[in-house]
Amino acid sequence: MVDKTRLKNAWEDILSLFLEKALSLRFDICTCELCQKRMMELLLKQFSPFYIEEGSSNFEEIKKRLVKENSKKLFIEIEKVIEEVSKNLPHSTREDKEKEFDMLLKKIKDDRGIDFSRYHRRILKRRIALRLVAHRLSSYTEYLKILAQDPSEYSELFEVLTINVSEFFRDIEVWGSLKKILERIIERNNLENTPIVMWSAGCAEGEEPYSLSILMQEIDRIKTSLIIYATDIDEKALEEARLAGYNSDVLKNVDEEILKKYFEFSQGKYYLKEEAKRPVEFKYLDLTSSETIKNVDLIICRNVFIYFTKPLQEQILDKFYYSLKEEGYLVMGKTEILPKEAKVIFREVDAENRIYQKMG
Repeated sequence: MVDKTRLKNAWEDILSLFLEKALSLRFDICTCELCQKRMMELLLKQFSPFYIEEGSSNFEEIKKRLVKENSKKLFIEIEKVIEEVSKNLPHSTREDKEKEFDMLLKKIKDDRGIDFSRYHRRILKRRIALRLVAHRLSSYTEYLKILAQDPSEYSELFEVLTINVSEFFRDIEVWGSLKKILERIIERNNLENTPIVMWSAGCAEGEEPYSLSILMQEIDRIKTSLIIYATDIDEKALEEARLAGYNSDVLKNVDEEILKKYFEFSQGKYYLKEEAKRPVEFKYLDLTSSETIKNVDLIICRNVFIYFTKPLQEQILDKFYYSLKEEGYLVMGKTEILPKEAKVIFREVDAENRIYQKMG
């Protein structure tokens, strides 16, 4: 016989755990005991009770099954109640966490000259939260003090704000389409006897500009000079890029023949040979600043726009437009969409692979 005094709603454990995880990186809202209690009350109303005897042999198995069957709903409902309670606090408060966050962004701008205020706040908050967790802090104000006391923390902060995750020839189908574009650029510039200029904006640790360089070497029809500018705001990433030493996991799209031709294996890493490194010039450049590069044949800026607000996206696209030569090309990330306002200055060349051409 089941002991009814030991029956427990399995959702209580599940929702408590998932709510705790969701709140662990939320420093922009109140997460006090009273607020969490209110969130749990609202969440439990969204899931039909599932009672089981606590301590029974299949208790954990049932919880796993419930999570699997309701995973999408779980994340949606948790997000909804967090937003609802944060906008309708069950208590009075004098804290203004948004103002604290703005002060932190101002501190970063004043100290390092980088204005993150027009980046997507939600993404920024998630990234910055990782540093607060690392320091076991509970507020943006506390983290602001860390930056004031220890300026070396900025290197760790920029490491999480600028996600340097890339690989050689990422999205291989993009490079297949890009090869045809590069052949056109080479042919045109050979005829005009003008240098080929390319720009990898947000180059991380160099995988993308070096992929461009290798592909240009493979086409092997260049009768003029080639320079590939590779820019980023992460100085640490730029230092790594100049060393050009890579682990095998970022080379999974590189054919064995290309690997042997352009890389040398040494001390557990693959180092790019000088012939592929030579055309690439790395430099610091903040896309949100007025600084730019002129007379460019092709700009690759992939998976960078997702960090920017729409007005800033439009501003940077204007910058790219004036940086490109007539009929120059722009390549964006496969998950990124060209704003409709920019479609009057860029035409689609390959919609699936997000390749566009400057219109006159």
